[in-house]
Amino acid sequence: MLKSNRTSIVKIDEVGDLDHIPVSELRALYNYWCAKKGDRVMPSRSDIRPAEIVDLLSKVGLIDVEHAPRRYRLRLLGTEVVLALGQEMTGKYLDEISPSGSGMARLNKLVEQRTGYYVTSQLDWMNRGFQKYQAVFLPLGDEKGEVNMILCGMRPYFQKGYVQGQGVKGGPNRL
Repeated sequence: MLKSNRTSIVKIDEVGDLDHIPVSELRALYNYWCAKKGDRVMPSRSDIRPAEIVDLLSKVGLIDVEHAPRRYRLRLLGTEVVLALGQEMTGKYLDEISPSGSGMARLNKLVEQRTGYYVTSQLDWMNRGFQKYQAVFLPLGDEKGEVNMILCGMRPYFQKGYVQGQGVKGGPNRL
């Protein structure tokens, strides 16, 4: 934990070990992904059944991976992810939202190494640096063994006074 003069802030951009995910919902998504992949390097999109993870869907997103050139398109975002982002971003490309940064580098590494990661970070790439989050990003593959989609789970740290679905008490309904 990093300390400021008067307040504690979350340490950001820390990539952690997938076997030690401290957030129960993200750990559950990782365990589900592991069960679906079995002995393979990664499961495919068709292995993922939303009906089997209903309790996690509000925290889940799917990112399409396009090759040559490599681009990432937000295919699907759960309601809690949309709340944290502050707007609906489904269908947008990440390079249109944020052309550079550590997030893109991590996604590139995930695709190249075909392995997921857990991270604690903040949405500074969206001018929402105040919005901290924990997330897990997990590869999904095609029949050739290439990553064609990324399954992600996100748990935002909502600001003090925030009531999910109602916004900040006494303030507008936004983060």
